[in-house]
Amino acid sequence: MISITKLHKIDFIVLIIIVLIGLVHLPFPFDGDQAFFRLGALEMQQGKVLYRDFWDVKQPGIFCFYLLAGNLFGFNEIGIHAFELIYMVFFSIILLLTLKNYFRHQIIASLVPLLTVGVYYVISGPWHLTQVEALVGFPLFLCLWLTFQSFKSEGKQRFILLLLSGFIGGIVLLFKLIFLLILFSFWLTILMYSILIKRQSIQKIFIEICLPIFIGIIFPLLVVASYFAWFNSFSIVYQTFFIYPPLIIANSALNQNDFILGIKWFLQNFYPLVLIAIVAIDASWRKSKNILTLLLIVWCIFGFSVIALQYKAFWEYHFLLLFVPIGILATKGLDILWDSLKELSSQIPTIMLIFLLFLPFSSTLIKKSVTLVNNKFALTEDTRLKYQTVFRKKYPSLHSEANFISQPGSIAGEIYVAGDPAIYYFSGRTQATILRGWALEYFLPEQWLTLVEQLDSSKPPYIFIDYEPQAIIKENFPKLLEFVEQKYQILRQSNNGIWYIIKS
Repeated sequence: MISITKLHKIDFIVLIIIVLIGLVHLPFPFDGDQAFFRLGALEMQQGKVLYRDFWDVKQPGIFCFYLLAGNLFGFNEIGIHAFELIYMVFFSIILLLTLKNYFRHQIIASLVPLLTVGVYYVISGPWHLTQVEALVGFPLFLCLWLTFQSFKSEGKQRFILLLLSGFIGGIVLLFKLIFLLILFSFWLTILMYSILIKRQSIQKIFIEICLPIFIGIIFPLLVVASYFAWFNSFSIVYQTFFIYPPLIIANSALNQNDFILGIKWFLQNFYPLVLIAIVAIDASWRKSKNILTLLLIVWCIFGFSVIALQYKAFWEYHFLLLFVPIGILATKGLDILWDSLKELSSQIPTIMLIFLLFLPFSSTLIKKSVTLVNNKFALTEDTRLKYQTVFRKKYPSLHSEANFISQPGSIAGEIYVAGDPAIYYFSGRTQATILRGWALEYFLPEQWLTLVEQLDSSKPPYIFIDYEPQAIIKENFPKLLEFVEQKYQILRQSNNGIWYIIKS
């Protein structure tokens, strides 16, 4: 039977704390990735078809999330972050409702949103919020929990549970296809359990496990495929998903510095949870043999595998793929330790454990909260920009670049920015080309030529080239700079880059 319990008073207190933590992050600035996702969503809202009219290598899930957030609350920092907060609060409620019976002590069970969603918010900066790896934790957990419930079910109920698990798994794939490895690990676990432990027949396994998962996972994928086929863009979608990624990886160089920084960020932010989670893992192997614990461990193992497979783009936010299973296992570790701690004659060890666990997180949250208070809760445009500048030093200068082409007498129209997409956001303009100006280091050789053709065709009145992308362009396709210098003239140079205006 499916096990879901009711919320208790302490659960509501925890949810209020989650809301308060999230509210501190509402005015957080966009980093380049977030500004780019927002730009793609805005273009979709204006009628453009993803990949055909606005191209990126990522799957459509993240753009759809931003599109929904923007339509509901606005295509700005507060709008996007407000929708994410609602999403995360709902996730917290699901965690509380579904995991009560996983823990022995009510007070510990109520902490699970704090050690997952709460920790996510506290450790995240502008670069980490609303990234794919952060958002996908919710559907991945639902997929895992439904799979876990199917272990205790038979016949029609198991079929329905795995059908739903497959359906949610299909939604996960719309965020990133490589997450299939994690999904496969969940489903392989129940498959092996049915074969080795329950000794079920192949026919029964196929009907109750394989068939519902396949039907479920294929449905959202077919819906999206039909959408792109309707707009005659299925070919470019196929190339984007299956042809370009291996070519991009083959053409990209390994950045050891990013690799080291990513590992360092993970260890600095997750070490308290990992240490406590080890207690749960050890107890699971030696005592309870809990299947849910096993599935969470499998998530961690295959999650690390997914991160490792992306070693040529080894970013900090990739580790957010693990904040859910590590947080749940850490809560389970506390649950196991609680009996021993209660039996101690002195409460000092308990206080010290809690202090050491929450100190790194509480100090970070206090710094963020004090900054918000010092900037009058970022309620006005000026105080918000000051607050945002604390977390992203470049924000005022990007604002200034956008203001430059927003003065009276500026030429109207779409622009092209080879650099931070926040300039689009601040200027209120969209991208003149199909191909992006963000993350040019991942362009394939043929895309450079296509970009020149698109610039020549769209003739944006302004082109901005950041100094860092300029170096990438010089190394990979200097003809792009030759084209710009032939068709455009320098309008302004700043510390960020060069503005060009089209020649009359």
